[in-house]
Amino acid sequence: MSQHDDKRRKLLGRLNRQLAYTAPLLALVAGGAVLQASAGDDAAVADVTSPSEASLMLASNHAEGATEAQGEAEGEAQGEAQGEAEAEGEAEGKAEGEAEGGASAAVARPEGYSPAYSEAGDNPREMLARGEALYYDTSLSSNGLACASCHGSDGQDMGYNPTFEQPFPHRVAMAANQFGMSDVHADEMVQICMVSPMAAEPLAWGSEALTSLAAYMVEVQKRVAGEPHDL
Repeated sequence: MSQHDDKRRKLLGRLNRQLAYTAPLLALVAGGAVLQASAGDDAAVADVTSPSEASLMLASNHAEGATEAQGEAEGEAQGEAQGEAEAEGEAEGKAEGEAEGGASAAVARPEGYSPAYSEAGDNPREMLARGEALYYDTSLSSNGLACASCHGSDGQDMGYNPTFEQPFPHRVAMAANQFGMSDVHADEMVQICMVSPMAAEPLAWGSEALTSLAAYMVEVQKRVAGEPHDL
């Protein structure tokens, strides 16, 4: 084997093993081709018999580099897509949590709130009379319902779960299922009914309407439980 062939064999072997070049440069000269490799491979200068061989070798390395670049781009795109999906999921979870918290805040007693009625009973007769009138008032709702529409009239109580027989505060299924509240006071139960079945805005906290309805429901609870009441 000639010295020239040996040089060419070594160069071909090195090019086959090399994955990519930094600063490649191909210079074709008369009577042959000169291939200069990266600056880090200062010994890789050799004569090649045919310029087409050098072109093919360089094209092969360019193809390998393009494949690697494409793989890196796809990996970055997948990473970005995954990151966007995670961010979107976090945003949706946050929005859902805020929505649930907002609904609960609308029907739960404000911090530091002190009601003007007593859940032990003995509320003024005029307060109970106002509450009874509001119990039948369909104008409180946006859909024509009144409290009596679901819970009966003229003392024919209905639509209450067994937990309603317990004194306030107690568990109300609607409060637990829709608002995440473990137990409720009488005025909170009124607000829940206003927002959910009656599709209306909650009554103002401390308002005469809310106070009177809550006081009336305290006596209804006693009646359902079979206890003495003021109705």
